Amino acid sequence: MDLLETIETKRFLGREFLVWLWFESELFEGKASAHGVGDFELFLEKQITLEAGGQKDKEQSKLRGANPASTPEAREALRQGKTPTVASLRLRRNEQDFSFLFHADAFLLAGIKIPALLNEKDDEPFYERISLMEDLETHVEALYGDFVLLRSSDAWDKLVLPALLRWVHDRDPVDATSYRKARTEALQQARGKGGKKGKRAA
Repeated sequence: MDLLETIETKRFLGREFLVWLWFESELFEGKASAHGVGDFELFLEKQITLEAGGQKDKEQSKLRGANPASTPEAREALRQGKTPTVASLRLRRNEQDFSFLFHADAFLLAGIKIPALLNEKDDEPFYERISLMEDLETHVEALYGDFVLLRSSDAWDKLVLPALLRWVHDRDPVDATSYRKARTEALQQARGKGGKKGKRAA
């Protein structure tokens, strides 16, 4: 398999990750957590693009607004088999707001806006900006780490995927408390805690 084929076969992971973030941000009403970074807030906002088909046949749904991911049109696009390729996200922690565009296929963060800088002397603004960018990157990597552990464990098929499908198709509401508890236990097992080792992410 050449490099381009490898890239194409892995492209789906970024989109699944974005669907998972979308699902959990709605289920937990923006309250997020990830291993190593603790609790914070995460919301999809302003814009989301969903696509169906391969490179030669792209059918897109581009939605904009205050909260386009929560609209019936966005959920209907998912039901039609479209998956999110670009979304605007806002991450808030310790009263600091970060916003960025996540490009799922390239796994790229763009248009990043960081909190207002506190230091304006000499080189301090530069180092503070770098520190804030690293902080954002750490949170996104922590979220992706949790996603990969779940995606490569039995919990994906037994817990996450059924809940996702119920959410997409507006079936019986997913109980956030029960889901969070089972999700936490699955992640602990995947990290070798709780007496059993889960499957390791590739």
